[in-house]
Amino acid sequence: MKSAFLALALLPAAALAADAGLPPAQQELFDTERAFVRLAADKGFRDSFYAYFADDGIAFNPHPFRVRTALARQPASPGPMGATWAPVYGDIAQAGDLGWDTGPLLFEGRNGAPPRHGMFFSVWKRQADGSFKVVLDVGGDTPAAVVPMNEPAHSSWRAAPPPASTVDGAAAREQLLAVERAFLATAASESLGRAYGSRLSDEARVHRPDAMPVVGAALRDWADTQAVKARGEPLFADVSASGDLGYAWGSYEREGAAPEAGYYARVWKKDARGDWRIVMDTVSPVPAGVKPLTAELMQAETPYLEGRWAEAEAAYQRYVDANPGNAFAWNRLGTSQVQQKKYGEAVKSLERAIATGGGAPVDFYNLACAYALEGSADKALDNVERAIAAGVKRRAQYESDPDLASLRELPRFKALMQPLR
Repeated sequence: MKSAFLALALLPAAALAADAGLPPAQQELFDTERAFVRLAADKGFRDSFYAYFADDGIAFNPHPFRVRTALARQPASPGPMGATWAPVYGDIAQAGDLGWDTGPLLFEGRNGAPPRHGMFFSVWKRQADGSFKVVLDVGGDTPAAVVPMNEPAHSSWRAAPPPASTVDGAAAREQLLAVERAFLATAASESLGRAYGSRLSDEARVHRPDAMPVVGAALRDWADTQAVKARGEPLFADVSASGDLGYAWGSYEREGAAPEAGYYARVWKKDARGDWRIVMDTVSPVPAGVKPLTAELMQAETPYLEGRWAEAEAAYQRYVDANPGNAFAWNRLGTSQVQQKKYGEAVKSLERAIATGGGAPVDFYNLACAYALEGSADKALDNVERAIAAGVKRRAQYESDPDLASLRELPRFKALMQPLR
């Protein structure tokens, strides 16, 4: 199985010759994606994702987080990632500064399990040094392979005249956010189907977890099935320098017989009349019972994601003062306090997160770190045990996290690590 995955990882390099007719910037984006795949096969998850994400690059697990910030303190992966993917579909702005791609994703089966198929989706933005980096990433499983790994690349790019005047970036972002809000207003007052029916491009792709992508003639039929209402908020948007391509992500809560909440991500493109149309749409649901972040909460989350810990602590303190029942906010408050070495206060905040929300795996892990840094070894080990039971089972994380260094030579810690991989 491993040899087969190594062969698949080499497919993107061989596919370069098949990319006929792509604009140079789209070719560059696809080639960068393929280099990302090769680094993942060579160095594993941590080093490859750290190398190819922008400093502000976002993924969801289940809430939005800065990938490079999360990976900065993690050890190098012990080996290849165990997954491969290939860019097949995508588009690029006329300015060549913003683009997206998607394609098949294959996870290696482990411990006798069969391989898993999926589709990745990434938005790439050109950085100050001229390179492309990922600014948004969402993936999901599919019931079967969607296309072969060596499928020739397809781009929705079409040559167009340059904009008649310089695009005002701030104004363009506000315009796209206004379109998002109008879309969500229709979804809330009428139905998701009416919202999508009014905005989907004929070239759109709709990706949903555990389902095959919806494309082409099936789009209208799919929109007709979305009879439920949904509420949501756009939380971020950006637009290319040419003003023709943009993306947005935000929160949603879908009503109906199968309610669902989470985060959406959409790519928008202007059509020949200058109207914004959805060309890529996907979601990242949160677990049942978990609420997605609101725009108000994102005001506190922004300094947290950027590592401005004192500001994050103050913002989350204000939030929990007004919303004491939000376990996520208590966790963020406690983590911000840990980062400032306010261990006693952090313990109280993280204990409150557990008492309020029942205890997420990250609550127990962060509380273990706070107790270890405070010097309370027994309480730290109690929470290491709780974190393991809740699903935090990566041995390298415990053995490399400097916050847990004081525990490593203790017999109980070694015993807890023994069954982990």
